[in-house]
Amino acid sequence: MSQEPNDSDTMNVMQDAAPRPDDRSRTLLGVRIRDLGRDGAIALIDETVSRGDTVKVCFANAQTLNLACGDERYRNALRTFVVLNDGLGADIASRIKYGVPFQENLNGTDFMPDFLARTTMALRISLVGSTDAVAARAAEALADAFPRHTIVGHRNGFFSGPQDIEQTCCDIRKSEADCVLVGMGNPLQEFWIDEHGANTGASLLFGVGAFLDFQAGHVPRAPQWVRHLRCEWMFRLLQEPVRLARRYLIGNFIFLGRVLFDARR
Repeated sequence: MSQEPNDSDTMNVMQDAAPRPDDRSRTLLGVRIRDLGRDGAIALIDETVSRGDTVKVCFANAQTLNLACGDERYRNALRTFVVLNDGLGADIASRIKYGVPFQENLNGTDFMPDFLARTTMALRISLVGSTDAVAARAAEALADAFPRHTIVGHRNGFFSGPQDIEQTCCDIRKSEADCVLVGMGNPLQEFWIDEHGANTGASLLFGVGAFLDFQAGHVPRAPQWVRHLRCEWMFRLLQEPVRLARRYLIGNFIFLGRVLFDARR
């Protein structure tokens, strides 16, 4: 994971009152997460877009919360998103602080197919993330799986500079995409959406992590029984131990310490 806990930084982000009964949200390590369940999240997104408002959506797991705890800029960016709970870590934090878990696990890899299948909208979708080859395969897979929507563009998630970003936003505007799926990992994808999303002209933007890699078949999903036990992180760790060891081993201990400190405030 990122860095070691900083006591003063941790104390600054953990001052939070219990959520109001009508708020349906919980604040964990300085990040407000909506407790909507799958049906509620889809309905909220559809209703907000139908009013003509822009919606930015991301998914907060233990790594997201760890990064946000130590990065004020990231916390501020997340305040402009509809943040949904992702994974066992968010549930553990919610149980420790509020005594109850979230209604459902809304990890992006499973939520996105559900959303695309059930939304009332027919979307024009642009993909930004991973490599060009992976983005192209993901575009084909999504077009086959969800023919009601139109994939209008795709490109990698690596930019050579401001001009490249501006050209990408221009291309997305020209394609008349109303939905952009950005898969660059945390926190880059949320920063990119926060800083450049408005310039794309899209009314709906998702930070989707490795969703494009999964859709393209570039990264395999854990077996269903492993996902049911909520141990997919272990499966991914075994597949990419060098890249993910710090995130899942050291990072999880840092996360638990921060959560316990948060709960005592």
